[in-house]
Amino acid sequence: MTVKRAKQTVLPIIIFALLCVLRFWKAADWFSFNFDEEYQALISWSQVKDFHPIWIGVSASNFGFYLGPGFTYLNALLFWISKGDLSILAYFSSLFGLITTLSLYHVSSKIFSKKVGIVSSLIYGFSALLIYFDHRFWNPTPIMFITIWLLFSLYQAKNDSRWYILTSILMATALHVHLSLAVYWPLILYLLIRSFRKISIKTWFVAIVSYALVVLPLIIFDINHNFDNILGPLKFLAGSNNSDSSFSFHKLFTHARNIFSSTSRLIFLNFYTNIQEEHGLGAHGAFMTRPNTFLSLFSFIAFVSFFVRSKANKNLRILGGMIISIVAFYVLYPQWGAEYYLLSFFILFTIVLALFLEHLSWKALAPLLVVYAAINSITIFTTTQSPYGLVARRDLVDQVMVKIEDRPFSLETEGKDPRKYHPYGGWHYLFQTYGNRPTLSFADEFFGWTYPDEISTEKPLYRVIIAEQKNIPCTADQNCKPVHSGAFTAYIFNLQ
Repeated sequence: MTVKRAKQTVLPIIIFALLCVLRFWKAADWFSFNFDEEYQALISWSQVKDFHPIWIGVSASNFGFYLGPGFTYLNALLFWISKGDLSILAYFSSLFGLITTLSLYHVSSKIFSKKVGIVSSLIYGFSALLIYFDHRFWNPTPIMFITIWLLFSLYQAKNDSRWYILTSILMATALHVHLSLAVYWPLILYLLIRSFRKISIKTWFVAIVSYALVVLPLIIFDINHNFDNILGPLKFLAGSNNSDSSFSFHKLFTHARNIFSSTSRLIFLNFYTNIQEEHGLGAHGAFMTRPNTFLSLFSFIAFVSFFVRSKANKNLRILGGMIISIVAFYVLYPQWGAEYYLLSFFILFTIVLALFLEHLSWKALAPLLVVYAAINSITIFTTTQSPYGLVARRDLVDQVMVKIEDRPFSLETEGKDPRKYHPYGGWHYLFQTYGNRPTLSFADEFFGWTYPDEISTEKPLYRVIIAEQKNIPCTADQNCKPVHSGAFTAYIFNLQ
């Protein structure tokens, strides 16, 4: 009995401690800060400098729709605490990943069984792919947290319709996070219609008012802008002749293939890989972990087993409905779908795997989980992200500032990708936070509207080019001095 109690107390503590280590291991050192993160950061920093009510946040894909400002306010609060230091985002994102892991355990245990809760949370918690996502702080970060609690609210509402209030709040919050979560509305409306008579007028009132309050900033924005935001996606679909934004069977096939590739990647990533490669950031992605045929086949079998069981087991149908919703959205998505569009799917997939493995005895299951945790831990501990992370970038800024001191300078980025700034973004915010604000910057073209009062007409005395994976001619005859940090080189040209 003493041994059994020890296992029930000591083992969970050890596992949770290891999950903490994997999430927080070199959190700031590996923190990935690129174009998308800078977009959010600059809007948030403008709130810290001059707080004022804003009604929209970042744009959602290319549909002409803007998300609510909720995530921007969260980012601004963290920046206010840290005075703009990005390290706080690294640690908060890792912490949020742990909270999502615990949420998955709680929800899966309540809906299905404690065994399913343990297995699903271990698969989620040790996944190197999801740990990599937790080393970025951007608006998709809360997708999985919202998804798992949405699942819980829909299951709980079967017995107590008041849980639809939580459903309403979560779906309203989704408009501040990511549009991919809107795919669950058809399922929710179907469940609401089926439960219509069971829902009291009070519950309807509270749910509707709660939804309206959470999306109030978007409502205010649309009222004052001729409903341009809510009509944006409709105008886009009606007027788009872009082949990249139209449906094709080639995209359907590619997206379907991507789903099973991602299920394999969720289980295993190569050793000695990094976030830049696995997320295809900038000119990276050539060495991204390719799908493992065995793992993809295993995932396919688990899905087939799940949907066969769901025909007889009504308790699986809401989960099945949510999976069908997100898969159908991704497969039919008219543009090319990024892997992070599947974040909602990933957390549901861990439950599918847990349900598939549930019938194994702990004697058979425990070794499999140990091997899985060990392999993913090796991936994390051999990660080669440091040369691209926050510490390396901050060190380069420090070196540049030693060379140019407080003199005005322009800031550019170069690399193998010919696009301007987008593949190599992040540096404007890094310099304004850890060094001095550039007089001119490539970022001005994309984000200058967030800091119009800071754009200067002063003539720069230095030209700074941040290069990644590219050599730029730099000699003493050109009044050029290079400095290096991690994967980056800063070429400093003296224009005096």
